[in-house]
Amino acid sequence: MEQRQLGYCVVSGFNSRLEQSVFRFLRQDVQQPIVYVLGRGIQPTLPFDYERDIQLGRLLFVSPFEASVSTVTPETSDIRDLLLVELAERFFIPYATPGGNLERLLQSEAARRKPIITLDLPQNEALLRSGARIYQPRACWRTPWGHPSPTLAKPSRVVGIFFT
Repeated sequence: MEQRQLGYCVVSGFNSRLEQSVFRFLRQDVQQPIVYVLGRGIQPTLPFDYERDIQLGRLLFVSPFEASVSTVTPETSDIRDLLLVELAERFFIPYATPGGNLERLLQSEAARRKPIITLDLPQNEALLRSGARIYQPRACWRTPWGHPSPTLAKPSRVVGIFFT
């Protein structure tokens, strides 16, 4: 919700049910920029309900695959996720399964160079040990007197979101 309020571009594969809910929520704001990274080729017939968002320049579908790749596989998902890592400036990862695909992806050279924000959960201990920061709502980023905290860098504009 914070990314939508701030108008940051959100880039994701939007493949899980939760990610689809986030996608629908983001689309409610006519100013929200969204990059939807596909794990298959871009099909010539997109659903009509996306046409307006595409024409307004606030929704972009990208894919590293030819249109002939019509099925998402574990291999195409991995390639999609690598592209997503390249596009995002930082990541919001609420939960990463220890030893899972997402944890493996975050070991990539491109991902290691980018900040990760996560939730304060015991299951995210590996993320926190690798340098992830605990998410704090933007309101918490200010001192009691309303001035920005001097220890926090300016948030980036392109945020990758992964859910597992």
